This record gives sequence, structure tokens and C-alpha cells, in this order.
Amino acid sequence: MPSSIPRSPVLACCVLLLGLSLPAGLQAATLKDQRQQFLQARQALHKGHIQRYQKLAAGLRDYPLYPYLIYQYLRPRLWKAKDSTVTDFLQRYGDLPIAGDIRDSWLRVLAKRGRWREYLASYTPQDDDVLQCYQLQARIKTGGDDKLLEDTRDLWLTGQSRPPQCNPAFRRLSHSDLMTPDLVWQRIRLAMDRGRTRLAAYLGRRLDAPDRRWVKHWIAMYRNPARELRRRAYQDGPRAREILAYGIQRLSAADVDQALQQWQVLRKDYAFSPSVLDDVRRVLAVYAVLDGNDSAERLLDSFHGSQADGDLFQWRLRLALENHDWKALLRWTAGTPPDDVYPLRWRYWRARALEQNGEQKAADAIYRSLAGERDYYGFLAADRLGVPYNLNYASLPKDVETRQAIMAMPAVIRARELYKLGMMLEARREWRDVLDRMNDYQMQIAATIAADWGWDDRTILTLGRAQAYDDLVLRFPLPYEQRLKKYAKKRGLDLSWLFALTRAESAFMQDARSPAGALGLMQVMPRTGRRTARAIGLKTFHTRYLLQADKNITIGTAYLKKMYDKFDGNQILATAAYNAGPDNVARWLPESECDEPDIWIETIPFTETRKYVTRILYYSIIYDWRLQRGITHVRDRMALIEPQKKNLVADIGCAVTNVSATEDFHDH
Repeated sequence: MPSSIPRSPVLACCVLLLGLSLPAGLQAATLKDQRQQFLQARQALHKGHIQRYQKLAAGLRDYPLYPYLIYQYLRPRLWKAKDSTVTDFLQRYGDLPIAGDIRDSWLRVLAKRGRWREYLASYTPQDDDVLQCYQLQARIKTGGDDKLLEDTRDLWLTGQSRPPQCNPAFRRLSHSDLMTPDLVWQRIRLAMDRGRTRLAAYLGRRLDAPDRRWVKHWIAMYRNPARELRRRAYQDGPRAREILAYGIQRLSAADVDQALQQWQVLRKDYAFSPSVLDDVRRVLAVYAVLDGNDSAERLLDSFHGSQADGDLFQWRLRLALENHDWKALLRWTAGTPPDDVYPLRWRYWRARALEQNGEQKAADAIYRSLAGERDYYGFLAADRLGVPYNLNYASLPKDVETRQAIMAMPAVIRARELYKLGMMLEARREWRDVLDRMNDYQMQIAATIAADWGWDDRTILTLGRAQAYDDLVLRFPLPYEQRLKKYAKKRGLDLSWLFALTRAESAFMQDARSPAGALGLMQVMPRTGRRTARAIGLKTFHTRYLLQADKNITIGTAYLKKMYDKFDGNQILATAAYNAGPDNVARWLPESECDEPDIWIETIPFTETRKYVTRILYYSIIYDWRLQRGITHVRDRMALIEPQKKNLVADIGCAVTNVSATEDFHDH
């Protein structure tokens, strides 16, 4: 290595950052050459070949991903970096996502060394609890300020424990005038809402003896609400009312009958506020529905006006449909839907209630207004009228000027390079950050750019973020088409359904990982993947296989086929089972009578699964159109739901009721 290059690796990094003289190195002639040289530099760094890394990096100063080379060198060496090195990096590349990683790590280094002034100079607002706590420490160590105690109070006021780095600031707060019994009670309330009884007991030590007894009562109520409510040896007062209302809500989950009985007595003996009465009544109503309690309808009927929000509508709809109580549903869908209720859902079930109550003309009027919508409920309405679906397709504008401006953005250029090099995590971070600086129209044009690159998951997500839903070609791409066709045919599965499910699971993100641990295109859990791989005769299985498109599709389609066969070819039940598991779906089947599919879907207990099933039915229609196949109507994908005890209907079968559609429609 020439003597002009500093021997210290970190000093060499400083030289690179500051743009000082370095040997020309390996100057890449073309973008393709630069990409190759970038990868070689990363590999050299990974292997610890620092001199080769520096030489390669020196020839890439005009390459868009040059900052990433500096970042990858600097981050693991921050503990011995000079302040100027880190400061220069943050100043030069502060708008890159990687700058946040450097800043977070650097703040930890400064805190560990007790360099509090430098910490504050480098600090920006953080979500990280530890860094927030260190920031409070830094302000204490550097003399404090007028807002220190208030900011400490805001961080202290939480229903969970904070890290020990907060203790110096919290001790200071404890000895201030801001630490009042009311503030302690606020945090105890937050802790009890989370079931953090140990934290509540710890906080209770700050209170005087009478209040400490109330904390003990509250914890006892959490542990055994039935016993504590039977005692009811509380003198009326704010604490007593709060703890008793809490106990009723907790008891409702275990025994709603007992909770209702206890509540009838308590509400006479204690002066609960109207808001508490409403809160308890709402919880009782929900658990009454879940329990099949006779009081459910009366409780749900007791809410009026603004009290009848979207959550309440969900429980009303579920109860009415489970009981086939169309008169109640007609009553509960009168007027206009609350702001947080999906209006097409409200209108469809209003029409169904009208139809079942003999008001066909009024029902058909609503169905006609819905049938023009490209939506699950619009398709259901069209089926009931026997009219064609309206897909309302419209392509995005061809705005060359805006497109060129977006493609020239440094973050977009970096995202493209990262995507081309397969650095997907970094590419997505760059894309996300640049979208934060765009308006909806710019995001629409950006989506067309991502589509041209073949970046399907960003195309889909960008259009969703821009609320641009009409370009069905971009929103519903056809990646992995040959692989999906092969396994649709091999497993005997509908190809449109398979595309719809894959899009819903991962938006075609091959390396998708869910918080629950599901992996890959079809979001297969590792345990399910292992069992399925064994069942279909794969000799080896590693979890990483699920992040490979071909193996994920092989295993995912085999599991979907298993669900399809288990539920006798019922696409709705198989879809629900893929999401929620077959045991749950088996429990959700009607006990003795057949159920209409739209009703069964709407009463699925898991909100996620209910939305998942309706989404995939909707997507399947779009993929029929995208694949230029005859459209299979939603009604034809929705077999009636047979009961758990099939022998009771074996002789007569399930009969279709109240489906007026007669026209067979095929649309390309």
C-alpha cells in the first residue's frame, strides 16, 4: 500500500470521507462495472482485506452507493472513530436511511463514555427508549433546562417499565413538585390496563396507606374479579367505582351471566358516571354476543346516535346474522353509517335485510347502486341482480416530465442500484424515505417506475399509499406466472385464486417475513413448511427454503391443496383455514344447518381472517381479468357452508336461498 495512505483503518476512512487524495484505484468505466466493483469492495471488507477495500472504494466516489461502502466500514468501528469522522458522515449523508443507524450507534458510544455535551449535539428525536433516557441524563449532566422535568414526566407516564437508563431522571422527578398522587394514579391506571400488576404494586409504594389499600384491591380484582365483586365492601367513591367497573369488565370475559347480575346490583349502589356506564355496557354487550346470551340484543339496542360506532356495528351485524334476525339488522342499518364503517358493507347488508323482510324493490335499488363498484360488496350486489361486474379500469397518466424528475432524485437512483444488486432491505428503506417526500400524484408516477424495474411489491404498496386503485394492470401484476401455473395445474387449484392469495400474503415479496414468523411469497410458517415438505416427499428442508420463490410455491401450494381437500373443495373455507388454521375454521362451522356463504364470512370471529377472505375473493375476480380468463363470479366461488354434523343434512343437502342471479357473465 502506498505510504500516502494512512495506516490506521479509521484514519483511512476519514480520508475517504473528507474526499482527500487517494490513489485513483480501480476506476469503473460503466454503471455495470461500478456495480461489480461495489460488490468486490463489500466482499473485500467482509473478508478483512482493508487495503483492497480502500483501493476499490477510491474508484467509486461518483457511484450512487458510495456512502454505503463508508457506512459498512464505519459502523462496526465507531468505538474508535474520531468525532470529526462521524460528524462529517452525518453532515454529508444525513438524508440517507443509513445515517440514522450511524447516529443511533454513535449516541450509544457517547453515552457509554459519558460525553454528554457531544451526545446532545448529535441527538435527534428518537423512538428508542434507551436513547430517550440517555438524553434526559445528558440534560441533567449538562445543567438541566426548564422543560427537563416535564419531558421526564411524559416519558415516565407509561403502563410499562422503562429501561434503567431512565432511573437518574426518574429519581429527580420523584423529588419534584410534579410527582403528585394524581400522577402516580395515572400511571397505575395505565399499568393495570396492560395487566402489569407488579408495576402497579411498585408504584403504589409512593402513595399513602389508604391509597395503597386501593391499589391492593385493584390487583386483587384483576386476579379474581368474581370473588372481589361478591365482597363489594367498598364505600362509594371515585376509586371504588373505577375498580368495580374494571372488575365487571374483566369478569365479563369469563362469565358474562354473573357479570350482568353483579352489574345490576352495583349500578344501583354506586354513582357511576354516564361515560363509565356506557363503557361497561359496551363490554357486556360484546361478551353477551360472544356467549350467545339473551341480553345481547337488548344491550346492543341501548346505544344511540354517535354511540353506535363501527365497532358496535360489527357486533350488531354479527349477532343479527348468526341469529338470522333480519328485523334487527334492518333496524340497525337505518339512517347513514357511522364515519368509521365501510359504507359499501353497510349498504349491502341493509339491502339484504330489506330483501329478507320482503322489501325487494328497495333492496334492488341499493344493489343497483352497489353493482357499479369494483369491490367485494359490489360484486355480491351484482350477483344478486344478475348483472355484469364493472371493473372500472383506468391506467395511470404518462407524465414524462414528472417521471424524469423522479428518476433523477438521488434516493430513487440509490434505490434502483440497491434493488439491482439484490440489497432489498436497504432498497426498501430508500424507497420508503423518498415516498415520505412525495405527494400522491408523484407516488403514482413513482409506482410506474418501480413497475418498469419489475419491483412488484413496491409498485403495489406505492399505489396503495397513493390511494390510486384504478390501474389494475400495475396493482395486480403477474410475476412467477409459469411457476404458479405449473403448480395450479399440478395441485388442481384455481390459478386466479392462487395469484390472489399470493398477492394478499406478500405482495409478491420473495423475502417477506411476518411478525408471526411466516416466510416468503405464500407466507408459510417454518413448522408448517417442514411438515408439508415431508408430506410431499422433499428429501431435505431448511427454513431458508421458504425465502426462495420456487420452493415456497412448491410447499405453499401443497399446503393450500391440503386445506382445499380437507374442506371438500370449498374455496372459502380453504382460504380461511390458510389464514387462521383448519382447527379454527372447523370450530366456526354451523352446528346443524347450512349457512349462506356471505353470512358465514361476515361472522368469522377473527377480523383479520374475515377481511382476508373477502380480499382474496375480490382479488380472484381481478386476476380472472388479468389472466384473460372467463370471470368466475363471486357467487360461484362461494359454496354453501355445510354444518359440522353433516349427517343431519345428508339426505336433503344444502339449498341455495335468495340468490336471484340468473345471467352467466364472462368478461375479459
